[in-house]
Amino acid sequence: MDKEINIKNILKIIRNRLWILLFITILFTSLGALYSFYITKPLYQTSSKMIVNADDKLMNTLMVMIREPGFLEHVVKEMDLNTSPEELSQRISAGSIGGSSIVEISVIDRKAEIAADIANTASNVFKREMEKTFELNDISIYSEAKINTVPININHENKIVLAFIIGLIAGMGLIFLLDFMDNTVRTDSLAEQLLEAPVLGSVSKMNKKNTAQKKNKNEKAEIRRHSLETNE
Repeated sequence: MDKEINIKNILKIIRNRLWILLFITILFTSLGALYSFYITKPLYQTSSKMIVNADDKLMNTLMVMIREPGFLEHVVKEMDLNTSPEELSQRISAGSIGGSSIVEISVIDRKAEIAADIANTASNVFKREMEKTFELNDISIYSEAKINTVPININHENKIVLAFIIGLIAGMGLIFLLDFMDNTVRTDSLAEQLLEAPVLGSVSKMNKKNTAQKKNKNEKAEIRRHSLETNE
């Protein structure tokens, strides 16, 4: 029974301030959609693949070297990129696929075409520099990077749903916070607890509409009474 009463009280609290919940939820959902469609900058990822026949120790060394600024400086100069080798290092990764001899070089960029060009250039530079540095001639390009036009960081539906959920939670939280800070005595039982005395009566809420209606009723009653007295 107590649980039913508590649930009814909770629903009543929400119903009394339902407009706050709707406003906050719609606001957050709209902001989430705005952020997803107009603010989030798309990022594109693609990769090139090579076959590198080397032992495990040398392979690990090669994977580290691919992301080194000293190696990437060759890529930056060859492509005349408007970025530093250090910045490019944050957008490029390399690794052996399933422990095999196939090495994948992945690149992320705001332009799909640039990402593919960097991945292919990095593969060619890697092949050339490794042959020069380690005299490793057993490196071949397995597949070139293709232009991938699907962004990896944009999912409008997920972001909008997430914004909706956050708005719903924020709206509910605000409603209960306002209710917690509201010291209005709403029930007779609460008044009796606070005053430690029985409630003998209550005064109805007065507003301009109620006052006007009461005034009109009194005027009509007075006219009716005056009319009856005149007839007599």
